Amino acid sequence: MRRILDEEEFVVGHSYKNCEAMLTGEMEPVDTSELIVIDVSAAQDVKTEVHALRKAYANSRLVLLTDEFEYEVMVDSFRAGVDGYIVKEIACRSLVESLRLVTLGEKVLPSALLDHLADRSVMPGPSGKSGADLVKLLSEREIETLRCLIMGYPNKVIAHRLDISEATVKVHVKAILRKLMVQNRTQAAIWAVNNGVDANAACATVAAEAAPAEQDEAPELAIGQHA
Repeated sequence: MRRILDEEEFVVGHSYKNCEAMLTGEMEPVDTSELIVIDVSAAQDVKTEVHALRKAYANSRLVLLTDEFEYEVMVDSFRAGVDGYIVKEIACRSLVESLRLVTLGEKVLPSALLDHLADRSVMPGPSGKSGADLVKLLSEREIETLRCLIMGYPNKVIAHRLDISEATVKVHVKAILRKLMVQNRTQAAIWAVNNGVDANAACATVAAEAAPAEQDEAPELAIGQHA
């Protein structure tokens, strides 16, 4: 990891054998860091340690690097305050770009989340609404926007795919967050997954209308951007 990041203009300040060593100062302490990457395999209690790191380094961005995708761990981790959840099988270039996005304030979710959608049964979400009530809760455009949020598209890509302006996308996203009673795009995407919203239904149709070259640029990771 150090070698990869050193070659990509990142400055690796410190390395610790685990979160406890970082929090207790067993090694050289660090006062602040723009980005903290946590190897889940070295964590004893991911949720507790993320909470502790978030409290100790409130201005840092936290990323979990995990051996395999675990939906419940991912959800708990974002609720605890992480900014990115990355599966180790990701390509080096995608890893580096994902970390760069996190430092810019983006939320990064794994592409494995999309594979998880097809197998996940419809469950009650935080707002208590069922998937069948979605059409009553959101407008048609808001539902299309929500599906794109699950795919991790930033506003610029959503605007292009839905043929609307970025300003309109921002309006739709704010309306979605308000109506679903969630705080950010990541929580909205998780709500949609829990309520059986099919991301492929609308986005696949719109993507089919795009040029082949554009389709090749689809991100390997699902990436969320603040409204």
